[in-house]
Amino acid sequence: MMHNFVSVLIIVFLTACTHKPPSLSLRKIAYSPSEITTQTFHAGKEKSYLSLDLAYAPFEKIRKDLEAQDQLQLQHRGEAHITVITPPEFKILQKKVSMKEIETLAAEMGLQKSAPQLLCVGKSSLQISGKMESTYYVVVESERLYQIRKAVGLLYHKKGGKEIFDAENYHPHVTLGFTKRDLHIEDGVKKNASSCLYGLKQN
Repeated sequence: MMHNFVSVLIIVFLTACTHKPPSLSLRKIAYSPSEITTQTFHAGKEKSYLSLDLAYAPFEKIRKDLEAQDQLQLQHRGEAHITVITPPEFKILQKKVSMKEIETLAAEMGLQKSAPQLLCVGKSSLQISGKMESTYYVVVESERLYQIRKAVGLLYHKKGGKEIFDAENYHPHVTLGFTKRDLHIEDGVKKNASSCLYGLKQN
């Protein structure tokens, strides 16, 4: 039954259009598209979120170029990933859908083949304890990620979920670093193309 449901979702959702990157008249940071490769995907610590892991080296280079140009020294995690389902979202979903079901659905829909498109380097800031703190990230686009989230939402509601899971309230990105701590949508920041600080150019 689950397999049939997934098959229908794959047919419906993977016909969506591809979004074009924003037209930017910003300073540019170079990167090599061939180095942007997916590694795997997994449910994070205590299976509380779903993420797509990426090769770290190209994002480390972008971070170092950003630090050099803006004279920054950022804290970072030494890895690169795109969160697909966040921990607060899974708190809602887990009432009807297990992380194993979400992983199965993501695998069936080809999460690991998402091929994210890099749009720009973004910056979001927030005053914390009287000081302005910032987080920097690469804004990405991948229609497959949106469609997987929509499929998870449909499964959740199909199984009787009543609370709101907003599949489209989603801003995929790869965090590069931050001054104090990472900032999230729960903090009121949106890591989308409206926050672009630098453009990206291909080597």
